[in-house]
Amino acid sequence: MCLLLCAATARELAGLIPFFTPPGYADGPSREASLDAWPEMEVWPLRLKTGQAWCCILGVGPINASLAMGQALTHCARDNAPVTAVCVAGLAGAFDLGSFPLYSSCLVYEEIWPEYGLHDGQSVTAGAFRFPLWRPAQGEAVRDRLRLSSHDDLAAVGLRFAEKDFLPARSLTVAGVSASFARTADMRARYCPDLENMEGFAVAYACARQGIPCLEVRCVSNKVGPRSREEKDFPGALRALCRVLPSLNLL
Repeated sequence: MCLLLCAATARELAGLIPFFTPPGYADGPSREASLDAWPEMEVWPLRLKTGQAWCCILGVGPINASLAMGQALTHCARDNAPVTAVCVAGLAGAFDLGSFPLYSSCLVYEEIWPEYGLHDGQSVTAGAFRFPLWRPAQGEAVRDRLRLSSHDDLAAVGLRFAEKDFLPARSLTVAGVSASFARTADMRARYCPDLENMEGFAVAYACARQGIPCLEVRCVSNKVGPRSREEKDFPGALRALCRVLPSLNLL
């Protein structure tokens, strides 16, 4: 297995892989101060228990994630170490902190893009739009929903882990973070999501188009929409990312 580990920001990648610092950047006590200088969309080699791996910083949002995935997959193929599985990890908001508490590690089984389709002035309906995103040779056309790889598919390429270590979740990928009660309630009513993120659908879609198994893990950092001080802890969720690779049996 040749795994690509990716996260939207340098701080998420640093939390996910505590022992990694890009070549040429400060390590040790100075690592924290160097994070803002880590470049996006570059690909670096990495050694995991499973062998050869890669890592990269995607950039925030679905457009950056799509562009970064194309560049990363091309880079790895040119280096004669093509990617056979992808793991995207990072923070996410939860619609219900009672079911998905702060710092929870969540395994995403479905990604939704609520911004694709026909907008009638109030909402978007993917099924009302003539053109799907993609018509694969087998299976249903992809519009605004995408199932991620099954546990068996991931095991087939060498990613074996205990699902009980994660909360299963359906996630919504947005370009604009939900910041009002009305928007949050509308998203919940239309899509029944558990989480909200900004890159997952783009990464999963890039993998689906290339036939590469995709795994998405999110640590809950905040409540979606308006929230109190007690309903968010971004630094704590970043620290919780260090549990992901051991839980996936990669360290």
